[in-house]
Amino acid sequence: MDLTSELLRVGRTQDIWQKHCGFINLSLDKFMEIQERLLAEQIGLLYQSKLGKEILNGTKPGNMDEFRNQVPLTNYEDYAHYLDERNEDVLPIKPYMWASTSGRASGKGAKWVPYTKKMYDLLGDGVIGAMIMSSCSGKGDVNLQLSDKLLFSLAPPPYVTSLLAHSTRDQLGVKFLPSLEDGEDMEFGERVAAGFSLAMQEGLDYFYGLASILTRIGEQFEKSSGGTRPSRRMLNPLVLWRLIRAVVVTKIQNRALLPKDIWMLKGIVTGGTDTAIYKDKIEYYWGKKPLEGYGSTEVGAIACQAWNYKGMSFTPDRDFFEFIPYEEHLKVEEDPSYTPKTVLFDELEKGIYELVVTNFHGGVFTRYRVKDLFEVISIGDDEIESELPQFQLYSRNADLIDLSSMVRLTEKDIWGAIENSGIFYQDFIARKEYADQHVSLHLYIEPKPGTNVLAEDTRTRISQYFRENVEEYRDFENIIGFDPLIVSLLPIGAFQIYTTAQKEAGADLDHLKPPHMQPNDSILERLLHPE
Repeated sequence: MDLTSELLRVGRTQDIWQKHCGFINLSLDKFMEIQERLLAEQIGLLYQSKLGKEILNGTKPGNMDEFRNQVPLTNYEDYAHYLDERNEDVLPIKPYMWASTSGRASGKGAKWVPYTKKMYDLLGDGVIGAMIMSSCSGKGDVNLQLSDKLLFSLAPPPYVTSLLAHSTRDQLGVKFLPSLEDGEDMEFGERVAAGFSLAMQEGLDYFYGLASILTRIGEQFEKSSGGTRPSRRMLNPLVLWRLIRAVVVTKIQNRALLPKDIWMLKGIVTGGTDTAIYKDKIEYYWGKKPLEGYGSTEVGAIACQAWNYKGMSFTPDRDFFEFIPYEEHLKVEEDPSYTPKTVLFDELEKGIYELVVTNFHGGVFTRYRVKDLFEVISIGDDEIESELPQFQLYSRNADLIDLSSMVRLTEKDIWGAIENSGIFYQDFIARKEYADQHVSLHLYIEPKPGTNVLAEDTRTRISQYFRENVEEYRDFENIIGFDPLIVSLLPIGAFQIYTTAQKEAGADLDHLKPPHMQPNDSILERLLHPE
């Protein structure tokens, strides 16, 4: 298929729409036809490889039903002995590139994921589709130009977000601020600052990155409005013109200077669990709603909202999708030996599901439990003329606390920080919460009896540990401009009273104590007010 840049150069915008956004108007039958055809191709590729045969248990399923009945659900540890070593000899297709995560819950280091050339190309397809959706007024409207400038504020190699950027540039030829080559040699904060500095001179059309970054920059603009000091950079005629125009607008409207006065963005694309929290602030500061997309290292870029900014639609050609209903998800969380039932894409109803994927195009992950939870908010959307299920991200992997998709802390990370703080404590729970529309890591700690533990002193010690030992935490704090950690002290005896009550209620051994990570509101209330 022609590169999108070539289609754009000759004005074939309807072909561009069909290539990147046409999937939203597929019928359910057509969606499943694509899924079934590509799954059959993938089974053939898997069966020809050593790793694939191991995952398939030596069988070669002939259809979707046989595949689901004969092949077990998997997780990363089923592949780690090959992927951790990046052993390409056992794979279905030689990788074009490798991507990695920042770590995994087992504490055994990063997950390594092979990307074939086709999988790599589809990463860019997904980004371009989201760019189109974020800047269009309706079906068929393509608002791309070859001269577009894009600020991409995500992680460098070997993270998959770098592959997203390179694949997008390969296919569309947009200009990144700063260039990918320059930006990948910079620290994260330096790269974002350089991008906005260049945008002052050259303009900015699209932003792709974290919602928290746009919010933080908007807040900085509002706070510093009226106190801007002249600099050599402002002598640049283009910068000066932008500032003069912006100041005139703000004077007329009698308000503070905001980013939307400097840049008139065509589109904003964000991802992660915090987009919904920051969307109103982003629209206020930047003049555009953020369009939410979804992807991960193991699955690629697989979903985004349409121009009405409601549910996300999944693409049919990246992965084969299965879904574990929430009730089944809870059963397997309670009993890891339990095999949960799955439903197919055309069997979905409104409700919450855990995502299970099988990579297409020579990828390796097969019936892979992503552990992320999605909510089906409707079947179809008349506004966008779609009959496909519409999704919103309900929760990232429950074993982790995810702060704006930038910091992911395991139970071990948090426990280690508390241990190294030197405080005398009985037990703790950790929750991701929102305070004043900002994401926070809230630790609830019960001190040991007879000790003098102070909440603020404890918070300072734990924050210092995170800054010194978790690079992503330090970067996140620098980006959002404040420490996301909150510490509250629980009453003495809270955990013992909880455990005693659970015993009296006949709870089994695994449920005598509350979970350290993400306990629900009911458990928190019992610990805050033990009886």
